[in-house]
Amino acid sequence: MSAGRFIATKLAKGGERWSRTSNTIAWISVGLSVAIMIVAIAVVAGFKQEIRSRVTGFMGSVLLVQPGQAPINELYPFQENLSYRERLEKEPGVTSLSGVAWRSGLIKTETDIDGLYFKGVDSLYNLDFFRDCLVEGDLPDYHGRISNDILLSRPTAQKLGFNVGDDVVAYFIGDEVKVRKFKLCGLYEAGLEEIDARMALADRRHVQRLNGWAGDEVSSIEIRLKPGASIERMTDRVEEVIFAYADEEDTALFVTHVKKLYGHLFDWLALLDFNVLMILALMVVVAGFNMISALLIILFEKISTIGLLKALGMTSREVGKVFLLRAWNLVAKGMLWGNVAGIAVCLVQHYTKLIKLDPGSYFVSSVPIHLSIGQLLLLNLSAAALLMLLISLSTRFISRISPDRTMRVE
Repeated sequence: MSAGRFIATKLAKGGERWSRTSNTIAWISVGLSVAIMIVAIAVVAGFKQEIRSRVTGFMGSVLLVQPGQAPINELYPFQENLSYRERLEKEPGVTSLSGVAWRSGLIKTETDIDGLYFKGVDSLYNLDFFRDCLVEGDLPDYHGRISNDILLSRPTAQKLGFNVGDDVVAYFIGDEVKVRKFKLCGLYEAGLEEIDARMALADRRHVQRLNGWAGDEVSSIEIRLKPGASIERMTDRVEEVIFAYADEEDTALFVTHVKKLYGHLFDWLALLDFNVLMILALMVVVAGFNMISALLIILFEKISTIGLLKALGMTSREVGKVFLLRAWNLVAKGMLWGNVAGIAVCLVQHYTKLIKLDPGSYFVSSVPIHLSIGQLLLLNLSAAALLMLLISLSTRFISRISPDRTMRVE
């Protein structure tokens, strides 16, 4: 053991009562700050993951649409059998490509009427998102013959008075009014009310017939990505593939993504990032202030010891390292208990959903939690480095201590 570490260990065991109290307050302050930072990062990451997964679950991450048209388009179809489709499917980060057809319609009951967009999907469409959101009934099966099964959101079904298994009569208005009777096979609830309340899932062949389209004509193509893949980067990559491999027979398509379609949701998430940065900065300042206060108390208490060490030949830098080691012991203790407390709070919320939210305001029914090991390590390393940097500033006081004067201090 080095001399500096030995002296720091001895200093940790001694001290006046008020010094020990100050040290306790310091490491508890560090612990609380670290715990709050962990919870803040986990909550924001949870919001970002949940909202992104729900929005992309409805619409896909990247979309191919007709120029000048929105993905929900019932007037200008294009053929989904593109020459470069297979190349897009093999791109790293891409999980699936799905052509969908849209048609607006009305559902009328004896007491109410509601407008919906019917999203037509085929048997190859990935229904994992709706499986996770399913709250009652079963998912539709669009294999084989044309199916009359549709999937509605629970709020829409409750508003119109439908239960699973009921017949749903829909009216489609165009050059002529078309009437279709569907069977309600299941209810989903994703928490995004503005989308939930306006979408029904139906057999794509039904929608294509209502629109008067051929079997390979669609409104848009949804490209789904692996979790964590950059939407903007993949959008650029899709554009590059289209530019390089599209032939003359392919329809000229425009590439967009969900962040443009639902910009207000992602802007809200960006605002959360700013709030978290403010919280992190505030917590580091609070913890640093308390640690500096505790270290200064130790320095004033041990001022005669500092004079003695300097008289024995230790430089101001070496004496400063002794007290930095003492401060690091407090920081490490506080960070350890802060991690335990912060992770415990996150685990409790993740598994119990104890803290509820209003989905209409926050898009989720409970506070979401997501915390990765990488985030945890980065947070701890950054917090420790910043705290020790702040604390090291206070050790400059040692260079001004004169041994011939301080050794006489009792």
